[in-house]
Amino acid sequence: MFISTCLLHELLRIRRTNTSISVILPVYNEQKRIKQSLERLISYFKGTGWDYQLIFVDDRSTDNTSLILDEYRQKEENIEILIPPIHLGKGGSIVYAALTLASTTKEYVAYMDSDLAADPSELERLLEYIDDYDMVIGSRILRGKLGPISRPMHRSFFSRVYSKLFRTLFRIPIRDPQCGLKLFKKEVISSLFGDITTTGFAFDTDLIVTAFSQSLRIKEVPINWVHGKSSKLHLLTEIQKMGTDLFSIWYHSHISWKENKTFYPQKKGSIYGRMLFNFLSLSNSIKTRRLNPTFNIPIKVNPINTNSP
Repeated sequence: MFISTCLLHELLRIRRTNTSISVILPVYNEQKRIKQSLERLISYFKGTGWDYQLIFVDDRSTDNTSLILDEYRQKEENIEILIPPIHLGKGGSIVYAALTLASTTKEYVAYMDSDLAADPSELERLLEYIDDYDMVIGSRILRGKLGPISRPMHRSFFSRVYSKLFRTLFRIPIRDPQCGLKLFKKEVISSLFGDITTTGFAFDTDLIVTAFSQSLRIKEVPINWVHGKSSKLHLLTEIQKMGTDLFSIWYHSHISWKENKTFYPQKKGSIYGRMLFNFLSLSNSIKTRRLNPTFNIPIKVNPINTNSP
């Protein structure tokens, strides 16, 4: 038994060493902390022995973020920069990069927050499961054998309320759809991200719902997470916009379900579903919230070589 366990660990170690991955990091006006993140990312990925790309999507920053990124890009061959033609927001930046990487020869594509609330080493927890799933997502709510995450009480409360509302609306057994660390097999990138239409606050939720509607296999894994004290989001604004996005996603998913276009786990003949749909139909903001920007040919500071071995 001991020999078998040791062999398994050795095989996992060898497999991780052979990992081929593109990591998307959206950035916007991050000059105060981007250097620290870059140093940590470079140090970690160089130590893994992986075939990797760090894809920074500079969402039209107005500070010195672009200059700092370009300084590091000139020194590090594994760093690439994308600059969209317009400001897209975090979700739009990720979709923009993912569609650019749709033909990548890297085995996996991941995205994570540039403030490294999840350390890049947390990717290893996700990689343990990716062979058996199409996508593996981090979770700040599921803890498993990990310790609790230290977050302000109002943030923890909001996160759990959102989690409960998500599972009630969509009947999808994911506890933390909004976690900013996700890993995908390259084969699902084009079809999955090509169908994303919500690029705002609830982008991650739209991604989970879309993946579920495409019958992709999803695994949720507990990760370590450090709450960023310098968050740019105001809670009341965040609640309002995420609530609008969440109900808009449900509204349009319900329309697709009624038209038998996609699989959607709505209970047949649900009176509550009909009542909610009729109520949301009265709101123009809900009906028109779906965003689907045109992702034109990217402006590249350094062209991405998607055919590298």
